[in-house]
Amino acid sequence: MKHLILLVSLVLLMGCQNQNKKNVQEKLSESTKPVQEKTFVELGGEKQYVEMTGSSDQLPVLLFLHGGPGWPQTPHLRYFNADLTKEMILVSWDQEGCGQSYLHNPNPKNLSPESLINDAHELTQYLKKKFNKEKIFLVGFSYGSVIGLKLAEKYPDDYYAYIGVSQVISLSESWDVSMQWLKEQAQQKNDTTALRQLGLIEKKDSTVCATILDCFMSKYELVLKYGGTVYDAGIAKEIEKAETMYEDYKDYNWFEAFNYTSTRMNGVAFTTDISYITELKIPVYFIGGRHDWNLPSVVAENHLNKMTAPEKKFIWFEKSGHEVPDEEAERLNQTIIKIVKEKSR
Repeated sequence: MKHLILLVSLVLLMGCQNQNKKNVQEKLSESTKPVQEKTFVELGGEKQYVEMTGSSDQLPVLLFLHGGPGWPQTPHLRYFNADLTKEMILVSWDQEGCGQSYLHNPNPKNLSPESLINDAHELTQYLKKKFNKEKIFLVGFSYGSVIGLKLAEKYPDDYYAYIGVSQVISLSESWDVSMQWLKEQAQQKNDTTALRQLGLIEKKDSTVCATILDCFMSKYELVLKYGGTVYDAGIAKEIEKAETMYEDYKDYNWFEAFNYTSTRMNGVAFTTDISYITELKIPVYFIGGRHDWNLPSVVAENHLNKMTAPEKKFIWFEKSGHEVPDEEAERLNQTIIKIVKEKSR
């Protein structure tokens, strides 16, 4: 009889524990909500588009800074990088002068490298407050990596870690490496037309280099021709699809906004040099495409070797050119998820 009473007591106790556990899980579920917000946030006195997506509002926050400047990543992130939203709150921001921000206000009063950094800092504070976070994660892609590295250096207390994808360091050094690669490609293929164009670019001939943007685009055409921007032609078609499939970007004129931003910023993006940043107080990761000859990743790797930080790592993506987030999306997603999980413990 004693054993029977003990057995019944244990069953009742286990039942109570399971019920309590269920109640806790239900309360936890009720206290967390998915994040799906498309809104305009005032940054630097301008209404700018911000998209926040995550399976729970309790997840870590990651701010993604797109490149260009003037080339939004929002539709790309939806199409290629949605897996990130299962493990973090992914924040995509269309900087002033492009994307939904440009459609909302095609002539912002402030648009400069400094205003982009200030706006990103202001957005960081907004996100920390909105989601009650002490720190967030920061990813900078292409020119966004210029903004990102400067933010990470100036405001280390805001971020758990910085991830630079197709990191920009010195445009002049990148230019030299890219031009040398182009010459080698043209010579191997006996491409006299390309060699002639390269000669004009080197001389800054007005037919191809009327402006600094013209000069960059003249070289870019040749990089594109030899597969030094997007490594896989099939992925290039997927990128085009991503840029046209969503209603809010379907009729967006990508080059109009890009040219507008470049003109407003007087081409300063094409003379960028942040090689003076040699120390970060937070972990830093650079991710580069092995076949990126637009802004060769070897320049970023060499610079990271000179940097000091609590933790630093260069990660090569062997099947990518410049567009790493799109070209090897699954691997990039998993790489970022791993970093976020490790550094947010």
